Amino acid sequence: MAMNDSKVYPVDRLVAGYNLILAVTWALLLGRAPYAPLLLFAHVSASFLPRLLAVAPDRPCRLRDGLREIYPIIWVLAFWTEIDFIRAHLHGIANDGPIAALDHALFGAHLSDTWIATMPYVWLSEAMHFCYFAYYPLIFLPPLALMIAGRIQALRDVVLRLAVTYLACFLVYIVFPVDGPHFLQQQYQGPLNDGVFYNLVRGAQALGDSRGAAFPSSHVTAAFSIAYIGWRWFKRPIALLLTAEAVGVALSTVYTQNHYAVDAIAGIVWALTLQGFVVPLFYRWLGPRPLQTPLVPVLPPYPQIFEPRGGIR
Repeated sequence: MAMNDSKVYPVDRLVAGYNLILAVTWALLLGRAPYAPLLLFAHVSASFLPRLLAVAPDRPCRLRDGLREIYPIIWVLAFWTEIDFIRAHLHGIANDGPIAALDHALFGAHLSDTWIATMPYVWLSEAMHFCYFAYYPLIFLPPLALMIAGRIQALRDVVLRLAVTYLACFLVYIVFPVDGPHFLQQQYQGPLNDGVFYNLVRGAQALGDSRGAAFPSSHVTAAFSIAYIGWRWFKRPIALLLTAEAVGVALSTVYTQNHYAVDAIAGIVWALTLQGFVVPLFYRWLGPRPLQTPLVPVLPPYPQIFEPRGGIR
């Protein structure tokens, strides 16, 4: 079957490259982790995905075509779970010492330890935990809205930007793991523990959390990346809402004792660096930029949340 490189997107090459990095990582851990051979084989196999996509038949299939567009976001969830195993077997200990020292030098104390203790108000705790929990729909709703509206070129740009965001964070965690206050500091105990959103956050974390993934905060990096995306693909009110939630996520990661304040600051800087400089480089090196005019929507966007012209500036 003939190859068709036009069917391979920049994000496909990005994900394939990250699979190769993970393959090398697990090759280094052969003999130290019992599941290393299986994961090595899985990531080497996954690195061939661009070639498979290039020879895939063109027969339309709504479910397959939808998964083809958003699979990198789904795959990020699997990559996230590996961080914990890599940190345990590759490093043994994390690098919290220098990060905690930097945090204390900048703020004179660990705000992740003192803020909730000095302001143990139910309304503030619930607002902060709501912002922290709202991170999850914040990440998934914008690409879902674009997919429903049929704005495929915008969707591909958003998927690439999110993939760059998360995979860049994961690379930092592989090389320089930091556990953060969620694992190392004494957690607040008191009336706030009975809050609805407090327990929703703790329940979500119980489903799967990875040590070594604190600096920079991927929550903050992804939230500000979505805000950045909002100013390019959505109307001003939606962009403002996404930006407000991004600020809420940055503050809440500290109040909820999940991150040092310096983790949140690093997340903001990392997000702006990735979106403003790294993503354009990927488009230059790996493939063309998406079209600036969106496709005709499959469903009319109601309410009107999209910019009429879309476009990346």
